[in-house]
Amino acid sequence: EIYTLSLHDALPICVSFMRDLLECDTCPKAEPGPYQAISLHDYTFTGDDFSSKGKALDFTVEDWYTVFRRAWWMDELITRHSTIMDRYDPYRRVGLVVDEWGAWWDVEEGTNPAFLYQQNTVRDALIASLHLDIFHRHAERVIMANLAQTVNVLQSPILTDEATGTMVLTPTYWVLWMSKDHQDAERANADRKSVV
Repeated sequence: EIYTLSLHDALPICVSFMRDLLECDTCPKAEPGPYQAISLHDYTFTGDDFSSKGKALDFTVEDWYTVFRRAWWMDELITRHSTIMDRYDPYRRVGLVVDEWGAWWDVEEGTNPAFLYQQNTVRDALIASLHLDIFHRHAERVIMANLAQTVNVLQSPILTDEATGTMVLTPTYWVLWMSKDHQDAERANADRKSVV
């Protein structure tokens, strides 16, 4: 579905909650405008749908390849959204905000299902790294990208345990930490050609 909304007039955005781009063509033509960005949400998981997303810790080799194929879908989503947006906004005055992205697994057993607590592994770190690379390559259109949650929910950079008072910085945290110097930087294309 497509929604146009304004958060206290700070950043009027057009929100698209979809993996299917059929409705994206509607948003850039939405009147009366003006809006500063189109919002896009997308989550990565191995299961077939949100009722069975796959396990954070128990996965097969096939699951490994499936999740990275699905993570690469973000590149296709941004490319297709940008192509449609370029038709109506060739000077790219309207940005694309990927305001929720990340790995979403089945809730850990023994936790409150409403809290969406899940473990975080190197697989999650690689998913985050892949997404950040995709966002950098589309920096001319992607003006903001937000990991869905930050503490104890979904692909969190930080996990805490109320009972013990411990806090763990997850593999995803370290990917974000290594990427922090790229904020507000300018993208430099670097291509390498191999002669065989």
